[in-house]
Amino acid sequence: MLPEVEIADPRQGGVLAALLAVCVGGIADVGEFIATRPGLFTTAPGRAAGSVLGLGLWAALAATTAGRLRGAGGPRSRRATIGLAAVIALGNLGLTAVHLKAGVGSARTIAAGVLGVAALALALVSLGAPAVRRA
Repeated sequence: MLPEVEIADPRQGGVLAALLAVCVGGIADVGEFIATRPGLFTTAPGRAAGSVLGLGLWAALAATTAGRLRGAGGPRSRRATIGLAAVIALGNLGLTAVHLKAGVGSARTIAAGVLGVAALALALVSLGAPAVRRA
């Protein structure tokens, strides 16, 4: 039997669930990019490494968020959530800007920037509500 989790403020659970959904979107976006370009690792290893790093950052943010949603969130996990979301937002906005400036931007690159900003916004909002507490 799983331990019961009591959410002190329903908004906290909703914000964290929304952040987790954004993480799933980010993971799906980067994962699809990597999966559909298998030659990327030989033709552009730096670009491939950056994509794998991005995938890892999204996965780490998802794991931290899921832990907080389960009630395992302390001050460190809150700081980790903000730090990871900030790095993702900066990276995604930078990639979006570079692609748009080069004239190769697409709906996908714009969506990636939006996902990064949404992750940071939700991470910041998640700090304003009381922490999730275990029963």
